[in-house]
Formats: sequence, C-alpha cells, structure tokens
Amino acid sequence: MVVAAGRMKRPVLPTDSCPFCPGVGKTPLDYDVFVYQNDYPSMTLGAPAAPWSQSSETARMHRCSGDSRAEVPGDSDPASALYLKRPSFGACEVILYSPNHTASIYDLPKWHMDKLVDCWRERTRELGSIDGVNYVFIFENRGEAVGVTIHHPHGQIYAFPFVPRKVLLEIDACKEFMNEKGICLFCTMVEEELRLGGRVVAENEHFICIIPYFARFPFEAHLVSRRHLGSVMDLGDEEASAFGEILQALVRGYDHLFGFTSAYIMAFHQAPTDGADYSAYHFHVEFYPAHADSKTQKHLSGTEIGIDVFVNPSDVESNAVSLRRAIESAGT
Repeated sequence: MVVAAGRMKRPVLPTDSCPFCPGVGKTPLDYDVFVYQNDYPSMTLGAPAAPWSQSSETARMHRCSGDSRAEVPGDSDPASALYLKRPSFGACEVILYSPNHTASIYDLPKWHMDKLVDCWRERTRELGSIDGVNYVFIFENRGEAVGVTIHHPHGQIYAFPFVPRKVLLEIDACKEFMNEKGICLFCTMVEEELRLGGRVVAENEHFICIIPYFARFPFEAHLVSRRHLGSVMDLGDEEASAFGEILQALVRGYDHLFGFTSAYIMAFHQAPTDGADYSAYHFHVEFYPAHADSKTQKHLSGTEIGIDVFVNPSDVESNAVSLRRAIESAGT
C-alpha cells in the first residue's frame, strides 16, 4: 500500500490549459515522445532505498508513505508493532505519447509508435537498474470512466521497491507449471489459443491478442509474446515493432467496437528487476475496458472489490468474435 496525500492537489481535467501540451509548464516546445517527471508523485527516488522483504509483507501490514514524517526504513508504527511504515522510495514518470492533445495511440505513424515502444524499453531498463527498485510497472489510464485526470495522450511508469502481489501470484503459478510440466505456462497458453482459434482477436508474427478464457471484464484482452521472454526490455527490434502494431490495432478495435473513444486500463506484466530468477515468467500486457457494450459501463461489484471474485456478465467466446470483427473492420 502507498499513501500519497499530496496527490489530492493535482489538477483534474483542467479546462484552461493542458500541462502536457508543447511549451506549457515543464513540457518542451518540440517533442515526439517525452518523459515527464510526475509533479505529484506517489514515490520518489530521494527517499531512502530500504530493503523490502516479501516474506515479511505477508506477515505484517506495510505502508509506503510519501509523508515527510515517515520513519526510517524498517521502523514500526509508534502506535503498534503490527504495522510497518517505510519511506515511499521509487519513481513516478509520465510518458507523453504525442504533442497532439487529441491524438489516439493508433494515430501515431509507425516510426512514432516504434519510438514510444523504445521509450518503454529504455525506461524499464534504466529504472530497473536502480538499487532498491524491484519492479517497473508501465500502465495507462484512458478515459474519465477509469479516473483519468488529463486527457492528453499519455501513460505512466511506476518503479516500486517491492513486487506487487498480483505479479507474485502469476510468477508462482508460472514456476509451479514449469516445475510440473517442464514448459512455460504462457507459451502453452499461446499454443492452445492458436490451436482453438476462437478467442484470438488479432495476431502477427511475434504477438497474439486474445480475450482469455478467464477474462474478468467484458472484452478484457491480453497481448502475449509468441517468444518466451520476461520483459519489454527483452524485445528485439522486429518484436518491438510488431508489439506496437498489435497494440494500436487493439485500441483502434475497441473504439470501433464501442463507437466512441473507449476508456480502459492498460497494464504491462513483466519480470521484476530485483535480480532473482524469473525465467519461468512470460511478458504480457492486459487491457481492461470500462465498457460492457456501447451503452453500459462495467462497474466493480461488492464481490469484486471486497473479495476479488469477479463476475463477467458476458460470454468470452462471443465477445472475442465481436472484438475480432471490430479490429478487422477498423483496420480496413
């Protein structure tokens, strides 16, 4: 958990000017892709890089605090020996996709999209090399339905001093499958989805895009690399280009399917950077649209928020047919 009370002061959907447009605030007059240091970060590299114990995290409640009163690394809360508080060491960066305030990611020409993917690779490599950074998370919030505060096309990168629990669960599942079967869980899934075909919504030489069998959201889609690799850093140049192309095709397909600029969360799932062995893990990107259809927004229910049990109110295979047709139609 990260506490960052200062983020309540950040601008929300400003109407007078956009801080990400060229020449406004800290943004240069001329850029293609620009790394903008978050003005209201949840974590900073200026805080002490405290060692983070994943094992102790399961036994005690931790809180990363951006408050300047945070105690030295490892100190417990003065009111209780149960809770631990650490300075919020890490980084929060904003990646501006384009100087065009109204552009969508699929509006970027190939050279520009390649430059964006290269930026993701470079920032993952640089942030992941910092001592104390154990996980680099690339994500995008698009649309007011998922809480975006500035409409200018952009994503974010957070560098954490710990490995998020959801990623740890995936890593454990991959290790267990590898130990039992001797092969990669995601590589096996890619082969199975290509064999069955019904849930594949797009593919190219290096990636497939599926609505997974276990989709929690209507039209949730996963981009999975065909080659076994752990991180966006591991993409070769041809793979990086193919990754950008299929990502653009998916977002274009979403907008075509719903009939408007859709809202979604994009989340990169990649291997941690703490130096441990994650050879069983497999890079993929998950998309969670905020819409069940062109008229209905998907809201999280009590079971989903309260106990992490998701109820998908739609049929995965039927959704795959609809999204596949939308991607094909939008690309012509």
